[in-house]
Amino acid sequence: MKQHFLRLTIVVVLIGMTACGPRETELSFETIEQSDYSDYSTLESHIVLVASQDDIDQMAGLIDQVALDQLAKLDFQQYFAIAVFRGLQASSGYDVIIERLVRRNDAITVYAKFWEPSPYWEVLDTETSPYHLVKVHKDGDVVSQEIELVLQSPVVTPTSPSR
Repeated sequence: MKQHFLRLTIVVVLIGMTACGPRETELSFETIEQSDYSDYSTLESHIVLVASQDDIDQMAGLIDQVALDQLAKLDFQQYFAIAVFRGLQASSGYDVIIERLVRRNDAITVYAKFWEPSPYWEVLDTETSPYHLVKVHKDGDVVSQEIELVLQSPVVTPTSPSR
């Protein structure tokens, strides 16, 4: 498999953390939904932070109703959500997978892989818009919507097996 290792970074202001030297903490998360939902027209890859009930409205039209309902039930005193969108793709076979979340002082780095279809696999000629939506435990920190988003697209393309 051919891999290009890049990373996707979301910088989040975390209120209540100490300003000691760099401290790196792996954050646990649970998938709310991972889909190739095709009803939104966002052309480019991006990330969205959902830190409160008020932020759910920005997700309408980006994710399906089941995921919206799950966000509406999320306890925002304990959790926040992050969605990574792959962007509109011309065929099936594309995906986005959040693999790790790492907090370093006032930043959260989202490590994700963007999968592209292998030229050796058959794909459907239908537009897709893959995304991965996760919930993250706050661990006592307050997450603010004052964020800076930086996106670098990691790409993984499966290759044909060796003969």
